[in-house]
Amino acid sequence: MAPALHVIAGPGPGQLATMAHPVHEPWTPQELGALAKAGVEVLVSSAEPGPDTAGIEVVPFPSADSTAQEAGPVVALAIRLAREVRAGRFVVTQSAPDNGRSTLLATMTLALLGIRPGEALRRISPSGEVTPDWLHDFVANN
Repeated sequence: MAPALHVIAGPGPGQLATMAHPVHEPWTPQELGALAKAGVEVLVSSAEPGPDTAGIEVVPFPSADSTAQEAGPVVALAIRLAREVRAGRFVVTQSAPDNGRSTLLATMTLALLGIRPGEALRRISPSGEVTPDWLHDFVANN
């Protein structure tokens, strides 16, 4: 089964996408194989990848006890992902229906790639599930 990727229009040369995957379900070799076949090179995920990642670099999504503790590592990850996209790599962030962390990470990454915050948010999530103030605060301070 092909992965359901939401590829986000960006400034390239690499690509940025999000995809839904349950947080508490590990990735199967078939899922990772399908992502690798689609060209995915970096996967940011809260779910465990298992021993066979099909050549994909799986980066754990930062987690902490509070949003304040999580902010620094998430900003650092967004900076890294922007660098990966600039280098031509295909980056995917895992999203889950119960939070907007992946949307926020992808929006921050696009902002670092030079896309205005409001436009970045529209490209990722027309429903605007991330609080826009967080995004504007990030851009103002980075």
